[in-house]
Amino acid sequence: MKNSQIGVITIASIAILFTLSTVYSNFDIWEEAYAGVTLDRDNVAKTILVRINPDGTNFENAYDSFSRIGFVDGEANFLLESVPSKDKKPFYALIQKSLESKNTLLKNKGMNIAIDIFSGDGEVIETLKYSNCDVTEYFVHGVDSKGKIFFTEDDGTVEIREVTKFECVSFSLEVEILQSDLDRLEQTLEIIETISNPFEITTEKGYFSKPATNGTEGELFYNSMTNKLQKFVDGKWIDISGVGGPPTPRR
Repeated sequence: MKNSQIGVITIASIAILFTLSTVYSNFDIWEEAYAGVTLDRDNVAKTILVRINPDGTNFENAYDSFSRIGFVDGEANFLLESVPSKDKKPFYALIQKSLESKNTLLKNKGMNIAIDIFSGDGEVIETLKYSNCDVTEYFVHGVDSKGKIFFTEDDGTVEIREVTKFECVSFSLEVEILQSDLDRLEQTLEIIETISNPFEITTEKGYFSKPATNGTEGELFYNSMTNKLQKFVDGKWIDISGVGGPPTPRR
């Protein structure tokens, strides 16, 4: 009896080991099946530059020490997170002014903010533009949780961070269009203009659909010139709906 039990256990163990061996040997297949396109670091967003223009002035301060852009409820609202630093002292002065006017009847709306997003090779991918912004909240906190990625390269256990939340009147996206892109678009439009659509008739009253001279046996088509459904049978279009009417423009 004991020998039988030992034999069963041995067979079960061999089966388990064989299954594990098969699973691990197929890891490369899984990775291949679920692998996506890997973007080159030169083509993806790597750094940001925050440019702040106090409303009513013709100068702006640029800061490359902000580490994160965050989402805040509202179409034109956002937050910036970073480590407090000396280079941002002019920025803190604007925060102070904005917070002091927070409880007044007239909001400050004293900042226009542009955030340039750079690729790894230093090219501006896009610029986020926020107009007439107020600071709604500013606070400093410490990050000491394990597993957190620090903004600075120090090996300390605690990192001091700051969060600034903004409420803005409007948001827009600015993308630089290269001349090569414009040339390609112009060529595409020229090609479209030269292509005639055999299924359309252009009149002063709009566009109307008509079937092409040749069709595929059994093909269906709605003719807006006669308001009838047609079918291509034995080399010609025949009406298969009994109700028609005056021509109806497609658009």
